[in-house]
Amino acid sequence: MRIVSGLVLGLLSVASAHAAPPHYRVNADFDPQGNLKADVTVTLTEAMPEKSFLLSRRFALQPMQLPSGVTVTTEPAEKPVEELTRYTFHFAKPTAAPVKLRFLYTGQINTKHDSNAAALRPEGFELFIDHMWIPIGADIQTRFTVDADIEGLAPDLVVVAQGDVKRTKTGVRIRRDFIDIDLPMVAMQGLQRAEAHGVEFFGRDLSTRLSGFYVKHAEGAARYFEAMFGPLPRKVRMAQVWRKSGLGYARTAYTVLSEGGRSGEDVPEVNPARYVAHEVGHAWWMLASPLSEDFWLVESAAEYMSMRYVEATFGAGEIARNIASKVDGSKDAGPVMGHGRPNRIQLYGKGPLILWELDKRIGRPAMDRLMIAMAHEPVHTTPIFLKHLTAIAGADQATWFETAMRT
Repeated sequence: MRIVSGLVLGLLSVASAHAAPPHYRVNADFDPQGNLKADVTVTLTEAMPEKSFLLSRRFALQPMQLPSGVTVTTEPAEKPVEELTRYTFHFAKPTAAPVKLRFLYTGQINTKHDSNAAALRPEGFELFIDHMWIPIGADIQTRFTVDADIEGLAPDLVVVAQGDVKRTKTGVRIRRDFIDIDLPMVAMQGLQRAEAHGVEFFGRDLSTRLSGFYVKHAEGAARYFEAMFGPLPRKVRMAQVWRKSGLGYARTAYTVLSEGGRSGEDVPEVNPARYVAHEVGHAWWMLASPLSEDFWLVESAAEYMSMRYVEATFGAGEIARNIASKVDGSKDAGPVMGHGRPNRIQLYGKGPLILWELDKRIGRPAMDRLMIAMAHEPVHTTPIFLKHLTAIAGADQATWFETAMRT
């Protein structure tokens, strides 16, 4: 594996009296072939002895002299995707925040590690964390605010992103004053906009059955979850894009769905309803570490809540079919916890089934109290979940749940 030679990070220390989340200042420029020129300044506001970032090795970084007392080491990294470089900055003393790290680099935006969703396609751009196109905290849970000016976007591209989005003739300005681990963006031709309670929806054809189901059940799920957890923190922007992959993903107040060729007249309504309810559920279930066994509190919890929505909206027959499918697919899943980050079957199959069984064991009112208490926690870990479960349903139920998750 190659180690990128040359470094483009310059550090400037300035005084600060208050810690705040890291802030990214992104200036990026794409050409029609997808070549990227990027100038990214990361401002750290927390004193620390060192800090690491990941960036794809397909980018060439410009060298820059580091100030006295600061050293940097580089090493190849293969997680969360392959062919990354880890840059670790070491400070002789825990540095007084804030500290500015500047990355200057060039390279091709497309990568083979793209979850079958190329960043540049004939219809435009789709950018998210799998492309590793900006420096990402090596823990994959460093959350930051961002100001981004992105050039090289044709005037006919409709941009969907988080925060305050202002289209210019040749690009877009994004100002996001809330934190997230990513800078996701869709910029594609022909996107139309629809609005409903809790959601702004963008798609190429809003008249298809699939688009209609997405809008209908995004609103329905938002209202259903709000009745339990309180108002959505922010309206969710959804972009339905065309690609071969059926991949869908959620960030704070932002969801991308795939048409995936599934907009025929025979599409069952429950499928997009369950899918979009899961993504809307991430408004409350997305805080746990994506690299640890606690990640079930992101995906299994959101999937359990989507099952609740299906039950409430489509009835006992549909949820019974959904449960049977999960049981069949999870027969050889292995334990959800005890081995690091769970795999897909454990996250979307076995984990939600265990939560459903817990619901039956302690009763729906107790389960609601548990999920409400957990959704309002600022940090999501298994011990915090077990603490609430013990307080609501007793130590025996907490022991049963943890054993089931580790068996």
